[in-house]
Amino acid sequence: MTELPSKATTPVKHDVLIENDVEATMRDGVVLRSTVYRPNARGRFPVLLTRTPYGRDLSVNSGYLNPTTVAAGGFVVIMQDVRGRFGSDGEFVPSENEGPDGYDTVQWAAELPYSTGAVGMWGRSYFAETQWRAAQEKPPALRGIAPGISAGGNARSGGLVRGGAVEFGARLGWGHLSAGPAEIAKLSRTDPALAEREWESWARIDRAMSENTYFDALPLRGLAADAPAFFASPIVESLGFAIDHPSRDLWDGASDRAVDLPTLHIGGWYDIFVNSTLDQYFGQLAHSDSGAAPAPYLIVGPWSHTNFSGLGGSVVFGSPANQAVLDSGQDLSSVHAHWYAAVLGDEEPDLPRVRIFVMGENRWRTYDRFPAPTRTADLFLAPGGSLAAEAAQTDGRADYDYDPADPVPTVGGATMMPGTFAPGALEQSRVESRDDVLVFTGEPLTEPLTVIGRVSATLFASSSAVDTDFVVRLCRVMADGTSITLTDGIVRARYRDSYRTPGAYTSAEPSLLEPGEVYEYAIDLWSTAVMFQPGERIRVQVTSSSHPRWDRNLNTGESAYESDEFVVAHQSVHTGVRHPSRVSLPVVR
Repeated sequence: MTELPSKATTPVKHDVLIENDVEATMRDGVVLRSTVYRPNARGRFPVLLTRTPYGRDLSVNSGYLNPTTVAAGGFVVIMQDVRGRFGSDGEFVPSENEGPDGYDTVQWAAELPYSTGAVGMWGRSYFAETQWRAAQEKPPALRGIAPGISAGGNARSGGLVRGGAVEFGARLGWGHLSAGPAEIAKLSRTDPALAEREWESWARIDRAMSENTYFDALPLRGLAADAPAFFASPIVESLGFAIDHPSRDLWDGASDRAVDLPTLHIGGWYDIFVNSTLDQYFGQLAHSDSGAAPAPYLIVGPWSHTNFSGLGGSVVFGSPANQAVLDSGQDLSSVHAHWYAAVLGDEEPDLPRVRIFVMGENRWRTYDRFPAPTRTADLFLAPGGSLAAEAAQTDGRADYDYDPADPVPTVGGATMMPGTFAPGALEQSRVESRDDVLVFTGEPLTEPLTVIGRVSATLFASSSAVDTDFVVRLCRVMADGTSITLTDGIVRARYRDSYRTPGAYTSAEPSLLEPGEVYEYAIDLWSTAVMFQPGERIRVQVTSSSHPRWDRNLNTGESAYESDEFVVAHQSVHTGVRHPSRVSLPVVR
């Protein structure tokens, strides 16, 4: 008989049988291995599949979707090591085989003797990429995907590059912590002596990252010296790729096309991939509006890439922010189970289409679609470090010097980095006390102001250099004066013509600056959801670096990957009606 799970929560109905090293043979003969959690009962059950390069038994998976609990509720949960990782055979090349291997695994799972033949996929980060790539191959048994904190489709707008600047810290962190150890461990089976040397190198790098001494090297290509093979190439090597390098297209290929499937998108306001998660949702929404697919579902919490507790950073967002609680007594495991019980049963899920956590209000809001209806409120940078509803009638200017040898440190935000560079809603005094950071602050609010959606900035600036960066950050100033980061963005001056529209990249020839000339820059600060309470203030920071999140601009027009020569840039931010520098906020009506 076929038994569909309950759509209510995830009630325990069955004992669970766990099978290790279950083999699936791919079309080229390579064997991939899985752990299978299934009801210890007669009958057939729908399958929830995830594919990971980080180890199928990694305990962090259980906090996101608990395989034992979900299997007890009437699903077969399969957790597979991707090709070349941990228990699976073959060679691991990031992204390259996830499409065909995903197709083959979905069809294999559908044919298992305890499967109904209906398969859904789930998982976050790289697990999400494996879903998109499998879905693009259109395996007949795949009925839905649930990508969480999902990259793809945004290589040049936050995945690998942001506003023309390289996502330096994230690339090094992923290569060192997530990919490197397993690659070295696998090497130990064929060349133990080389593996031992690689481990020694890995440990040296790990210590330097922990002490925050690793990221200051110039040129960046020097980081490949004495580094483990996988870390040297492709990780360090990729830091020097041009903005139009083909690897960017490989990254985008995961989700640059909508799929004809139900989708559940899960993201975090402080996740490095929140932009791509939302863009994937928007793509599916447009696909749905055309009648080609069901309407997508969306959940966004105050989460970072690896922390779904709601406790990270300098702000506690309350129990409802925790993935284990949410707003309805459901955790993310039960949300997945509830949604898939309907989707795999060809029914409409009885869940809100959009569920987002509004920081400051510290509660979840539901909508039929995202973004919520809003009006754009412009706040203009004004003389004396203030923010105003209208641009000043007279011209103004605020100056600072940017020295690449003493960059502004990364403190919080939507990041994913090793060492002590934590993501999230972090207090900003260490940043705002610096001479190379301009701070513009509004008056205390007299009533609540809710901002939900994409934030952008328009900056009129000049520089003494032929190339430089500009960083804009939106902060929430609490009633006690504590400044908390919300969201930020960067533009590299020579790529300004490629980033004229927030959230979009257009291929254009790089163009150096004429020193002293005023240029207009569009800076995408990504999206957020926050309620500013009475007595709180809105703050905007302007500076030229966030190290080591983004690679430093040397102010010479040369790449930090190739050069160690730099100059100090004198920067001027211009204000007034002729140069209306401003931040644009989507305010809920």
